[in-house]
Formats: sequence, C-alpha cells, structure tokens
Amino acid sequence: MNKAYIGLISGTSTDAIDAVAVTIDDQNNIFELASLAYPIDPSLRDEIFSIQTDSASLKQFGELDTRLGETFASAALALIETNKLNVSSIQAIGSHGQTIKHDPDCAQPYTIQIGNPSIIAERTNITTVADFRRRDIAAGGQGAPLVLAFHQAWLGKHENSVVLNMGGIANITVLASQSTQPRLGFDTGPANTLLDAWSRKHLNKAFDEKGQWAKTGKINQQLLDSLLKHPYFRKVPPKSADISQFNLSWLENFLRLFPDIDPKDVAATLVELSVTSIKNALSAWASGTAQVIACGGGCRNEYLMEELAKRIYPIRLTTTEEFGIDADWVEATAFAWLARQTLLKKPGNACHSTGAKHPCILGGIYYK
Repeated sequence: MNKAYIGLISGTSTDAIDAVAVTIDDQNNIFELASLAYPIDPSLRDEIFSIQTDSASLKQFGELDTRLGETFASAALALIETNKLNVSSIQAIGSHGQTIKHDPDCAQPYTIQIGNPSIIAERTNITTVADFRRRDIAAGGQGAPLVLAFHQAWLGKHENSVVLNMGGIANITVLASQSTQPRLGFDTGPANTLLDAWSRKHLNKAFDEKGQWAKTGKINQQLLDSLLKHPYFRKVPPKSADISQFNLSWLENFLRLFPDIDPKDVAATLVELSVTSIKNALSAWASGTAQVIACGGGCRNEYLMEELAKRIYPIRLTTTEEFGIDADWVEATAFAWLARQTLLKKPGNACHSTGAKHPCILGGIYYK
C-alpha cells in the first residue's frame, strides 16, 4: 500500500488553510484521499495582516506563532476526523505555515513562516515537516517558489508545457522532459493578492467571486502602464515575489494620481496586470510552450481565466484537474510531497530555478 501524507498551506489571502491527504508512490503517481478548506478566524486573519505590515513586539509574534500552530493542527485533525482517515497510515504532515516576511535579496537574506510545527506534531501525534524555505536560502537560493520540483516530478513527462500556479502570487514552472529538474521557474508577479485586497476593501468580501465584479469594469491603460513599471517585472530570474512588493499600500500610491477612478475599473485593471505579467513571462522565458496547466485559486476567477486564454492564444490553457488533481489542492499536495522527500532524505528544491548552489533536503522534522 502506498503511504499517506498530509499537506497544509495558508496563502496570502489567509481566508483558510488548505489541507489535503494523498498517497504517493515511487513513480510520483498521486491519489487524493481527502481535502478540506479549514476557515481561519477573522480576528486571526486581521492579526496576520497586521504583523505583515507593521512592526510587532516579540510577545505578539510569539503568541501568533502559537495560535497559528494550534489552527494548523486543528485543520489536520478536522481533515482526518471528517474523512475518517486512519492516523496510523499517515507518515507525515508537511506544513508550509503562514509567510510573514520574505526577503531573499537583502543584505542578510531571510524568510519567515510561522505556525509552530511542534504544536502540530503534539496535537496530531503525526510526524510533522516544516520550515521548508530557509535551507534553500541558506544555499544561496530565493527560497521560492518551492512547488517547482513537485511540478516536475508529477508532470515532467508532458513536453512543451508550463505549470502556472495562481495563488496570491503567480509562478510558472517550465517543465523539462526526461529530467528531475524543470528547465526554469519563478514568480511572475501578483495573481490574486491585489484582487483580494481590493475586494475586501470595496466589497467586504474575501474575493471577487468568479471575477464577476471586475468583469463589469474597464481597464485603465494609464494605471496598468504605471503598475507594470514595477522593477520586479524587469528582473531576471531566479526571482521570487511577496506581498511586501505587491500590496494595497503600493496600489494606493498610484491611485492618488487617479482620484476619480471607479473601483470596478481598478479591479478590471488588476486582472489585466496579472494576465499581462504572466503573458510577458511566458513570452520571455518559455518560448515553444504548447500548453499552460493552471492551478491555484486564480483558476476559480472565470474572468481572469477567460482573459488569460485569449492573451496567450494559440497556447492551450487547461487546469491540473485534467491531470488528476483539483486546482485548489495542488499547492497543499506539493507540501505533502515535500514532506515525503524530506523523510526519504531526497532534495526538494529546484536549485537552478531558485538559484540555490546545490540541491537541498528541505525542512525540519518534528517527530511524533
């Protein structure tokens, strides 16, 4: 019997923890056993946003780390209990945690994910693997995106394909046939993070469902051109993006120049920012691509997907559901796979994409 693993991740929207249980065999064939979106309490979400944008005391930081650890543990237990999973069959939990800060390009590179893994291991009585990003940074890499090696292991046999992950930030993996490493991969820029922040402000909703609101707006070309001048878009890979670069404050600095702009036109322009930055990345770094295999929450934004399909034509746009994993659960599945890699003492980073000097076994192991 193939061994089972759980993957946990909370993205930039912080509305829920994605939890998935999968089995993985030696050929990297994956079968989903169960999945669950575990809601994050609004007060906890507000605290995460606050600590991401403002300085916090060590007490605040420590308490949030503990509170998030308890929440991640509860997500794993809810997944197990709701689906009546056999705990003894689960080899490990791979917990990404919640990113608070990420800056691999500063004088002293760092990344911080919190959600105390000792608490997860203690509450679930399941070995937990966490803190995946820092080893890649220690080896000279960006520490992100880390889904690239998983994309290659799972979908690498599909020639001339790119995997597009659209979470808060979008990233691409340019697959390489007959290889253990992708040809290239990097963050292209914002996918949902700005759209979600704008929806929270103007719709009082976590996101614009199916992109229906944005679809009623008109793209403001002048605003779009201004946003596309962000130096990140001109940076050569390896590179990784973060909400510290693309956030509501950054957007509102530009909006001062457009005092009468309709909020729905801003939403439409933000969709076009995501589409254009993805298209430009494909044109510059993935020539010869025949199909883009999309995953992540951005796949549920029908307007975004429609516009992307039009802009990248004749490249075919599809989703990972065609290849056996629901688009919502791919990133959580990646961290289940990374936990397995760690326990098997196998590298988990795509080093020539992240920029690390060598392949690394990622993460720390917190035994049950």
